[in-house]
Amino acid sequence: MTIPAEEPPVRVGDAMDTRLTWTFGDDDVLHDTGQAQPISPNVSIGDRKQYRLFFDNLNSRFSGRENLTHLALYKKMPGFIEGLDTEASLVLRIDLASLSRNSNNVNQALYDAGSFIRAFYHTDGKADGKTGLGVTLWPLDTDRFRLGYLYDISWGGTNASINQSIFPRIIGTAPGAKVQFDAERFSVFAGFKVASLTQTQQVLTPGTSEVERVSIAQTNYGFLAGGGVDLHPYVHADLGAGYFQQGRFDWPDVAGEPVYTYGASARVVAHTKGEPIPQSVDFLLYRNDPDRPQVIFKPEAYTPGKTTWAVSLEASNLYQNLKDFESAGATTRQAARAGALQAVLKSGYARASVTGIYRDLPFVLRNQPSFIPFQSIPETRGASTGDELFFALAADYYIAPARLTPGIGAGLQLPATFKTTSFDLYSAPIARTVVVREQGNLSILPYDRSAVPIFQARVSLKWDISRILSAVAWVQYVRDNNGTFMERDPSEGTFALRTFVNPDFVGGGVSAQA
Repeated sequence: MTIPAEEPPVRVGDAMDTRLTWTFGDDDVLHDTGQAQPISPNVSIGDRKQYRLFFDNLNSRFSGRENLTHLALYKKMPGFIEGLDTEASLVLRIDLASLSRNSNNVNQALYDAGSFIRAFYHTDGKADGKTGLGVTLWPLDTDRFRLGYLYDISWGGTNASINQSIFPRIIGTAPGAKVQFDAERFSVFAGFKVASLTQTQQVLTPGTSEVERVSIAQTNYGFLAGGGVDLHPYVHADLGAGYFQQGRFDWPDVAGEPVYTYGASARVVAHTKGEPIPQSVDFLLYRNDPDRPQVIFKPEAYTPGKTTWAVSLEASNLYQNLKDFESAGATTRQAARAGALQAVLKSGYARASVTGIYRDLPFVLRNQPSFIPFQSIPETRGASTGDELFFALAADYYIAPARLTPGIGAGLQLPATFKTTSFDLYSAPIARTVVVREQGNLSILPYDRSAVPIFQARVSLKWDISRILSAVAWVQYVRDNNGTFMERDPSEGTFALRTFVNPDFVGGGVSAQA
């Protein structure tokens, strides 16, 4: 069949954002396998979670060492209304590493990566203009539609597999929609997402006066709105807010009452005139458009003598309606706060960045939510929390004749903590501290010991072999004296004591990336 010239074919067969990485190394050569968590096997081939240090790729969910690709079926056509463009993209992410595990969990290997339908009406009368009103529909999932700006402290996502779903106990995915107006110097948007959550509900037994509690899948909603404006050729500002339903309480004294989160995020960016505003690639729509090719992880381009810079400051303030730990039968709104300051400089062949991040304990656990799920953090005497502070710097330099890029990065983290204090039989105080690195990653310290800062560093050397192939070698060092394990009391023989693991971790590896 001959396709008319005015109707371009669906773009199919091109694999977008494809990454293949062969990695050989060991993240921990100082500890025996099983002595420290996460478990570190001997030298092997394959990526490991421990290779990613906490200052790596702060603006992406990925480390860059994945083996994955995206199959994008994309089509764009002018509408029957003058000035209207229509487009659609079905995006399937294929995680080859998950497939190779033979775990029979297809949902971890093949899943939607932001399929969308979009219509855009040009109000400036220009076919290639950027001013107009757009409607974006996500028929499957809206994880790319979030609030916040630096990916590591964004919120409102829906990816439960990596503990980043604002909807706890979500069943399946969360489709949604967004309406956005773009002008030359500003943009505004509003949208919503829908999720099915498991929640307990009281129902009347048919034919009787008895009330029973049943678990059902009920629809919950999230609403988002915001905008951005160029205040000056060198200054840009963003503001966003959202409200998310999160099911209902199961606790008997507050059963049936709603759980919800609402809050706002704001950002100010000072940047080089004419340069784009920094944005995470995980917030972008995938397009396979031959007229506007989209390269997600394109090689870095260097221009001798050119200097660009950007400084961004952002903050988020959330409130979560939780069961009040201090009062039976009551709920309370618990605040959760985060902020980030980042400076990026690129001059000629040199790049450098400095980042500072703040997160209080409720924000670290915002998707759980809270330390005890769905309950406020205790404020009774003897209970206290510590906020997370994080500082990092990184720099590299591209040696053009040799196509080598040596780099160095280092970071210091003061982890979030939850601490309780009680008294023994002799009225002596006993303190217990829990270090909270992230949701589900906790370390319980020995009695009367406090958390200490975590230091991480890496030196690396990258060699660009061709336009599609590069090799990287690195050595990394971590000092974390917050890791513990259980051992028997050597003097008594039956009691188990919590003991610190050797705090020094040294690792390294080589990888080939295409």
